Amino acid sequence: MIQKEVKDAFDWALALNEPSVIITRWPCVLKRLSDADKIEFGDYKGLCQVAEEICIGCKMCIKTGCPALQFNKETKKVKIDKVQCVGCKLCLQVCPVK
Repeated sequence: MIQKEVKDAFDWALALNEPSVIITRWPCVLKRLSDADKIEFGDYKGLCQVAEEICIGCKMCIKTGCPALQFNKETKKVKIDKVQCVGCKLCLQVCPVK
């Protein structure tokens, strides 16, 4: 689970009594994908979707701060803007119904 790996890395770095740097193996969302990125990571943008029939509207995914997630007050469901989604799947990791 990627979320746990990142948390463990932060715990390790914060426990040090010196400066530290954490480098992840995922392209920056702000960077244009190079050909090498496309080969290594594939076309991951916009891959996540919400299954509205099982979404319980708990907003756990919204609490991640992901700008691609939007809560519809009328339907009480979350939807994902495919243009903003970078396919990190953090929303899936925190969703209680997966």
